[in-house]
Amino acid sequence: MEVFQVTDKLPDSDNPVVLVIGKFDGVHKGHQHLLEQAKALCAKEEKLAIVCFTPHPLWALRKDPAYQRAITPDSAKFYWLEHYGVDKVYNILFTTKYAENSAETFIREHLRGLNLRHIVVGESFNFGKGRDSDVDLLITLCGERSVPVTEVPFVKDHAHKISSTDIRTAIADGDFATAEFLLGHPYFIEGEVIEKRGTHWLTGMDEYVIPKAGEYDVTINGEQKRIQIINADRIVLPEVKKKAKITFKPTII
Repeated sequence: MEVFQVTDKLPDSDNPVVLVIGKFDGVHKGHQHLLEQAKALCAKEEKLAIVCFTPHPLWALRKDPAYQRAITPDSAKFYWLEHYGVDKVYNILFTTKYAENSAETFIREHLRGLNLRHIVVGESFNFGKGRDSDVDLLITLCGERSVPVTEVPFVKDHAHKISSTDIRTAIADGDFATAEFLLGHPYFIEGEVIEKRGTHWLTGMDEYVIPKAGEYDVTINGEQKRIQIINADRIVLPEVKKKAKITFKPTII
């Protein structure tokens, strides 16, 4: 999978692509459904490409503390996108300046260099500056290049759409049964391990949603272990190597 870090215009490419646009925080069941629908639209020679954003727009624009941390920071997001069959990722650095771009600028200029065969978005998709930057406008603008647009309905858990907000809440509450059900895959975090006075600490957690304080059964680098979360910045581990990938199980001790 190719990953491109982007600040405005996407790099030119002759490869024909089916493009999916979204935040993709969590790469949850709803996102996976989008990817499945887009993959089904890909002809033999076409690649599945993604436009996503870092950091979350609600943190970039409003400094909403609920969105300061991610379910899937970039490394985890790219891991799952590749796992679900994505060929190209265009990860846009989302800033207040970038948010000033209109929908017209995004479609006519930022995507101009792509060989677009189809665009796929989720239900109630909005993009660009302005209240009317919705799916109807996307269809109109893409029609200028004869690029079809498909709007995919929400995936729902009973009557409610699957949302990153609900997953954030479940993770923060230590409810990994719900989180894993909504995600469609286990929740994991990765970081560097340091030792201080005989205690091993996980560092580099600033970008991750961290569960509430408590002791948790997890796997660390594939081995069954137990960790203690003191707060969002202090996680105590058993003795492990310098790097740790911690996958949470749907139980709390």
